[in-house]
Amino acid sequence: MKERKKYEIIKVLSEILEKFNIFENVVFTLVDVKLPKKGGYLKVFLSIFPESKAKQLISFFQKNEKSIRKELKENVYLRHLPAKIVFYQSFEFKEAEKVYRLLNKIKLGEK
Repeated sequence: MKERKKYEIIKVLSEILEKFNIFENVVFTLVDVKLPKKGGYLKVFLSIFPESKAKQLISFFQKNEKSIRKELKENVYLRHLPAKIVFYQSFEFKEAEKVYRLLNKIKLGEK
């Protein structure tokens, strides 16, 4: 049940953030959310390209957090509404790319 709610939040929140995004030529993906037990902070992890705009985008979303939370509340039923939404930059894809490159170097070095 919790996983289904999590993916519903990811879907709806992605659409909401897309509406709020005022930056041109900035692409972001909502990678993950961490749901609080009761009323805590909803942690939102974003993958952002170009990386140089990440701080600006996250800062912009933080400034508009109340409006984003209000819209989330209108679109998703949550028994315990998070007290706050906190945005973080995710580096998962960047780390995965580094590992992939290292493995390719090792593989090419063996031939």
